[in-house]
Amino acid sequence: MHQNLQATLDEHLALCEETYHLLLEENRLLKQTGQPPDDAFLSRKQELLPRLDLSNQAIAKADPTEARYFRQTIGKAQEVVMKTLLLDRENEQLLLKSALAQKPRAMQPVASPARVQRSYAEAAAQSGQSF
Repeated sequence: MHQNLQATLDEHLALCEETYHLLLEENRLLKQTGQPPDDAFLSRKQELLPRLDLSNQAIAKADPTEARYFRQTIGKAQEVVMKTLLLDRENEQLLLKSALAQKPRAMQPVASPARVQRSYAEAAAQSGQSF
């Protein structure tokens, strides 16, 4: 039984490391190009989700009393998951920054001095004051 759980945890750790490396690759792309990843890269990320889900389900089915025998592997997996979460947060910030940079800002027309003077004159006429 212990060997079964060890194999499950080893596979989960490998999957966590694969996820971390994929997000590290995404981070490099975002920093180098300033553009979001292409569809092929996003497909690679989406392919990981079902595998992670299956791995989490397998761990959830394991006997929790056996976990004490595998603290080192569990600790490594937790460290990789934490690094991955931090990296994912940074990637989200880079994606947001690139999305904001892509949208052209609306340019306000520069008001001529004559237009500003007319606006003040109209406002003064409405309020009965002079500027």
